Amino acid sequence: MKIFNTEVYFQKRIEPIIGIKTIFIRISFLLLGLAIAGLIFLINGINPVQAYYDMIQVNLLLIPNTIARFIPLLAIGIGLAIPFKARVDNIGAEGQYVIGMLTATGTAFLFPDLPAIILIPIMFINSFILGAIWAIPVVLFRAKGGFQGADVVVSFLLVFPALYLMEWLVSDPWRDPETGFTYSSLLPINARLPKIPGTPIYISIFLVLAITLLVYYYLFRTINGIPKTKLGYEINVLGKNPLAGRIAGMSFFKVILITMIFSGGMAAIAGAGEVAGNSLRLGVKSQGYGFTGIAVAYLGGLNPLGIIVSALFFAALKVGGLALTGIPSTVLQLFSGIIIFFVLLSEFFFRFTLKTRRSI
Repeated sequence: MKIFNTEVYFQKRIEPIIGIKTIFIRISFLLLGLAIAGLIFLINGINPVQAYYDMIQVNLLLIPNTIARFIPLLAIGIGLAIPFKARVDNIGAEGQYVIGMLTATGTAFLFPDLPAIILIPIMFINSFILGAIWAIPVVLFRAKGGFQGADVVVSFLLVFPALYLMEWLVSDPWRDPETGFTYSSLLPINARLPKIPGTPIYISIFLVLAITLLVYYYLFRTINGIPKTKLGYEINVLGKNPLAGRIAGMSFFKVILITMIFSGGMAAIAGAGEVAGNSLRLGVKSQGYGFTGIAVAYLGGLNPLGIIVSALFFAALKVGGLALTGIPSTVLQLFSGIIIFFVLLSEFFFRFTLKTRRSI
């Protein structure tokens, strides 16, 4: 692109940005997104300072609700961080999340008389398996098809069959016969997750936190910048330099298979937990956690400990939206979209740098 006599172009970074600089850059882009969103509020006659203050107040009053929203975001964010680290772009976590909801619901309807101690684990196991299977086409097209962008295209396209399947199920075979509305019957009592007394926080939070810490311990801990485990090392090398990894004898197919199985399974676990712990039935629409989870993973620096913080932040944004009463839904959606856009834009900055040169 030319501006007057100066050519402006993007160049891939040779030296990666590391250390405290990464945190500073991510926070800077996040604050820029909040500023732009504030400008949108102002254009619509809303005081942005008051709006953000109200959002903080609501979160302080509804901390348990924020933590309840935090659970699925953390599960999806952790699941996405691993393939993203290997430069495998799973954009379809929303579809895998929906498959988890459908599988958990179908399992509960199929075995309504099983005791909760047996039924609930089966719901989660089945959801993980089906979510992983839903992610397998990404592996086949990316690793075997030779198409560099197949992971983005295939994972994204697989979202729509999952959504249409859910819409059909709640509109016909699983439709609640008592109300006739387009949502499913309630889950049986023994298929519902117990909650921490007096709160909306369901107990799968302990499962998700345990998985998060295990992922950090086995895949992300480093010594002098080098991951401690073989798989963690392979994910790191193939993500930074796939050619070097293959020359060293690393199997890209193995890495993408393991990372996508885990990623699809974790998104499905998030869906199972949400339907069994929060909504207790299926509706026509999904909450969009799968897409938000992409920003959660990147804002957390693809590090499990950072993702815990970023999942809390995005959960707070969702709950804080309750404070913005009287604001058109399109403005609220635009607000969320702007924040996610600037978080993802920061990742582009990490990979590329802006260069200029004089044109002759």
